[in-house]
Amino acid sequence: MLKNIGSNWALSAIQIVMFLVLVPFVASSLGKNLYGAWEIIIGWTMPLQLLAMGIPMATVRHITSAVSAGDHKEADRVLGASLSLSIVVGLIALALGSVVYLIVSDYIFENENWSLSPAELKDAQQALLAMLLFVGSSFTLRLPYAIYDAHHDFVVRNLIQGGGFLLRFGLTLAALTVRPSTMVLASVLISVAVCEFLTASVVSSHRHNPMKVRPGPMEKKLVKKLFSFGIFAFLINMGALLAFKIDANVIGLFMTPIDVADYALGNKIFDQFITLLLAIGMVAMPMATKLWSEKDFNGVRVVFMKWSKIATSMVMLVGGYLVVLGPEFLEAWLSTDYTPRIGTVMQTLMISFFFFLPMRGVALPVLMGIGKTKGPGFGLLAMGLCNLALSLILVQHYGIYGVAVGTAVPNVVFALLFMYLACKHVEVPVDDYLKYSVQRSIFGALPALGFLALMKYQVGVEGWLLVLVSGVVYTAIFIVCQLFFVYKDDPYTDPLALIKQKLEARRS
Repeated sequence: MLKNIGSNWALSAIQIVMFLVLVPFVASSLGKNLYGAWEIIIGWTMPLQLLAMGIPMATVRHITSAVSAGDHKEADRVLGASLSLSIVVGLIALALGSVVYLIVSDYIFENENWSLSPAELKDAQQALLAMLLFVGSSFTLRLPYAIYDAHHDFVVRNLIQGGGFLLRFGLTLAALTVRPSTMVLASVLISVAVCEFLTASVVSSHRHNPMKVRPGPMEKKLVKKLFSFGIFAFLINMGALLAFKIDANVIGLFMTPIDVADYALGNKIFDQFITLLLAIGMVAMPMATKLWSEKDFNGVRVVFMKWSKIATSMVMLVGGYLVVLGPEFLEAWLSTDYTPRIGTVMQTLMISFFFFLPMRGVALPVLMGIGKTKGPGFGLLAMGLCNLALSLILVQHYGIYGVAVGTAVPNVVFALLFMYLACKHVEVPVDDYLKYSVQRSIFGALPALGFLALMKYQVGVEGWLLVLVSGVVYTAIFIVCQLFFVYKDDPYTDPLALIKQKLEARRS
């Protein structure tokens, strides 16, 4: 499991490096007007992906169960039905896309608050059409990865995705240098997705015999089985969309493209942060499914406790830095595109993610893996609806700060709910969970946070050099505290004991 999660983290590292280079490059190349338009395009096309109704997640779960039972014929039937369903859903998404196009083109891009030139308006409209086509085909294009997840073949899957990331990185830099346009960005996304689909399908046909990526009959019983699980995966995806991806749309209805761009730049860092935690969840869910189907309930508890603590440590490491020196980092990173309110938005959101991210990274995938889908499904949907309602109210009085608060408050409330549900279903007392996963992690982070506060308020941190040096020293202090305090004598994960065992094994 550690090797698979490690490969996911390696993939996330590639994404983060790309992200650090591409975001300021794209924002600077497009200008804030077109960059704001691009965020609106993403924000309005994303909801169409919810039409998948959780089919990819349901496919992973049912193929995993079939493969674990040695029933490869059933696994192939599930994949074929899922692919056929994805094609049908894609066609429905394309039909609904015409409505989305009219709303965005007529009521947002041509809104009096927006100041797009005729050339910018035409470019944004073309990009919107291209992204609607991309979303309609994305259900099918992403499905081959379900085979890799179900077979726990994460290393090879990540190599393919990593190749796609590098291709996207190179194409974006080259294409935007020649022609800064949102249509260029959309074209790059489509080209890379098609390349990944073809590569993943060919490689899978050799590694996962006899499974083939091809449409199959949509048998009523099988479709019902997929949707019975998928409906709750859909609710989770809907909640996540409303909670984290709809904010640009809310701001775009009441404010200018510059406001959309500033909020997006303050929120953008969390896409990569969440990816680091989801790297755990992508492995934890099928692993929990496997252990649960084998009646190894203690094994599920070990997965939950062990990886919850690791997730909490990761959140404390990155989140602690962002809360203290986040504005300084953003100013050095974004340069002339930075404004102080971008840093305030980021800090407000980060405080809430201390609570929410460990739940999203571990607790929710474990619950989904053991089939306890109702709580996470309805809970995350309620969280998203609360975010939407609060943001719509607060944006009219407090602008983008109101949207940040409208997102942060539900994050905290529902994180506590998810923690309770996870502890209940895996039979771990909440007190034991907090003592093991949270208590030591907080105390272990204090020395490193104290160093950052000293640098910020006594030395002053300005420019890339001090931002980088502060981050490196902070990370070193944090890791030392983790090794010699947080994880010392840990019953599930003790790095020092593991290193000692390996050294003794080599000597012998």
